[in-house]
Amino acid sequence: MDTRKFSFDILKKIESEDVFVGEVLDMALRHLQFNDKRDRAFITRLVEGTVERKISLDFLIDKFSKNAPDVNARIILRMGIYQIKYMEAVPDRAAIDESVKLVKTIGLSGREGYVNAVLRKVAALKEEKKLDSLLVSRMDVRYSTPQWLCDLFVKEFGKDNAKLILEDQFAEHDTVVRINSLKTNKQELKKLFEEKGVIVKDGILSDRCLRISGYDSIRRLPGYKEGLFVVQDETSVYTVEHAGIKPGDKILDMCASPGGKSMLAYELATNDSHVATLVSRDISENKVGKIEENCQRLGLPSKTSDGKYMPGINLEIKDATILDTKLFEASDKEKFDVIIADVPCSGLGIIGRKNDIKYHVTPESLSSLAEQGLTILRNASKYVKKGGRICFSTCTINPTENGEVVRAFLEENFEFTIVEERTFIQGIDGSDGFYYCVITR
Repeated sequence: MDTRKFSFDILKKIESEDVFVGEVLDMALRHLQFNDKRDRAFITRLVEGTVERKISLDFLIDKFSKNAPDVNARIILRMGIYQIKYMEAVPDRAAIDESVKLVKTIGLSGREGYVNAVLRKVAALKEEKKLDSLLVSRMDVRYSTPQWLCDLFVKEFGKDNAKLILEDQFAEHDTVVRINSLKTNKQELKKLFEEKGVIVKDGILSDRCLRISGYDSIRRLPGYKEGLFVVQDETSVYTVEHAGIKPGDKILDMCASPGGKSMLAYELATNDSHVATLVSRDISENKVGKIEENCQRLGLPSKTSDGKYMPGINLEIKDATILDTKLFEASDKEKFDVIIADVPCSGLGIIGRKNDIKYHVTPESLSSLAEQGLTILRNASKYVKKGGRICFSTCTINPTENGEVVRAFLEENFEFTIVEERTFIQGIDGSDGFYYCVITR
């Protein structure tokens, strides 16, 4: 198959529709599930890498272009330069020739010479060992990250730590899976993976987790269809483990999709003597559908709520930013022992896994997300019983969305106090960036 043309089409869709690479790439690769593994790996590397290094690639394109190229030529040049600079298995000559061929394939007549010339200049600089010095001339170019974000990390964490945070987005990251202890255990799942050649390491934050690599597709892993595990980062697992959940607790997960925290919370609150009553909510039918799909795969009892909460996982479509007057007006006995509020955020803790988040956030959006998080936390405080706990969390390391939200809430609500609080920093703590704070009433 023409892997470069296929990659171009994906990148063109991302560029023209301003969508996230993960959504488009995953859908595209499902159509290639029976194709050669090497083709899928090449496409994944080229698409993700081209997006991830976009600022750096555009810097080189603009440096060697008299006039700004049209979108199609720019995408082809990004792909070509990425192969030359970052894909050692691709010879420079092949990257150049295939890029020129791609110009002809998509009917970009008259641009062959331009694409060839730019890529030759880049290849020559690489050969002369002068390319790296160009790319480290500016922080935004070196880390292919908007300058305002670089400045934010320097301001909040210092220059040395900011570099570690920014460098981490280009490191290889293992996939973390949480073991479904209702169906298997760590030793059995580890053996199952290793028999298929998967590289397996123990988690560093939770015994419920394994870190895996060297596999083709998560859906093809042994035990996936049987629900023996779920993909869930260790910071997320660690947070739920520290929320103070006890067997028999009544739990509300306000922003639950795709359901990892809800399913673990149910597991922690259920034993031979107690079955948890858990309400798992999110804003849309699609999001709640993902929770239900994962519950079914893991073999957990779930049902669409009719307003009467029963033991098991009760699914509801609800906007967490809108006060639920029914829960607010309920008696203290009817309210929740534990509330999980993993609120919408900028995602700045997971830019190593979602490499285009950095292009979608703005300084203005950070303030808006912080206000949204505060609204959700205020609502959560209306649903928790006396002596109960709220676990507020985000997958961002931006203090404006994290600690500052909690402090603003506590200034308004003196009956609440912090039990536990922690920020994980990517590139420093060996995990994704993440924040959680457990508050008690």
